[in-house]
Amino acid sequence: MKKVFIKRHHPGHSWFFSNEVEKPAEDIAPGEIVDIFKKNRYLGRGFYNPHSLIRVRRYSREPEDFDGEFVARVISRALKYRRQFMNENSFRLVHSEVDGLPGTIIDKYEENFVIQIHCFGVDRRKEIIVNELVKYNPGFIYEKDDLYLRSLEGLKSESRLLYGKKEKSLIITQDGLQFYVDIERGQKTGFFFDLRGARRWVKNNARGRILDLFCYTGSFSIYAAGGGAASVLGIDASKFACELARRNARLNHFDNIEFRRADVFEFLRLHHESYDFIVLDPPSFTKSKSKKADALRGYKEINFQAMKRLKNNGILVTTCCSYHIDEEDFYGMLKKAAIDARVNLRMLARIMQSPDHPVDLYLPESFYLKGFCLLKI
Repeated sequence: MKKVFIKRHHPGHSWFFSNEVEKPAEDIAPGEIVDIFKKNRYLGRGFYNPHSLIRVRRYSREPEDFDGEFVARVISRALKYRRQFMNENSFRLVHSEVDGLPGTIIDKYEENFVIQIHCFGVDRRKEIIVNELVKYNPGFIYEKDDLYLRSLEGLKSESRLLYGKKEKSLIITQDGLQFYVDIERGQKTGFFFDLRGARRWVKNNARGRILDLFCYTGSFSIYAAGGGAASVLGIDASKFACELARRNARLNHFDNIEFRRADVFEFLRLHHESYDFIVLDPPSFTKSKSKKADALRGYKEINFQAMKRLKNNGILVTTCCSYHIDEEDFYGMLKKAAIDARVNLRMLARIMQSPDHPVDLYLPESFYLKGFCLLKI
């Protein structure tokens, strides 16, 4: 086994960056497994990629092989953990490094699996993961790429059926509500399981006329209607998302929801109606630290516009899924937006990712979703 020596690193972190790794004494191929040392101290075993900023991704602190036995233990442990918190069949099964599979996402849709791999070493061994998932008798296993993350590792686009026969209409159940999921055309793997807690909060506190911005396929809107909202208007720029959202409303027999295709920024500039409840769940405005200032300006503008459209005693649920903007940044941005909008807001609750997207204290990158539920007073 070839060795890699670390000059410095963040204790406990499973990533070793290019400027933390000494030049190896011998050539190491992309994706090759290496033993990791700091001087004479053994740090574990991981995947090496000379073309990535993350030079080594550790998968174990012990000198164990990345084989079927190892992957089976990881998946079994991940499933056991989620069964403590999930009482349904659709959730994130494996959350990358936090669960012990570097750069690997496995989402469980009823009895099916969708995987994303953005680690060169794991990608070269994906057959091991597929073989272990097959033992759970899935209907299908589908690989859905994340082109941006794969490109950082020097990997090409991969979206394809790996096992079984994919259903034309996949329906999942969340908290007694049903949703169509389009794995191929949908964002990420098709559905955002990480917002489970936020959706439940919306359902429990829904009131009056609700505006759901960046509604995607309508999950917040459906939960709001299920919580007794008088009416819901969902806005999204994607024709595909709005069409699927309408199907989801019909699937759950809600006739008080309207979905409208529009750019959210433009919609807010042109429409000045007031609402009792606004959900603001935008996509990430930045994937790099260098664009953080621009992203914060975008978040401030969209939150400012939403605050201006809140009725007195109205509620704003606002989220941010960019790791590069932490909770303190987001809080500060909201305070500035509230000052400019001349509104007084009271915090009712914090939002973070649901338990099937666990956060590793040693891996701050795993804590990416944050948000607040705010009351206008």
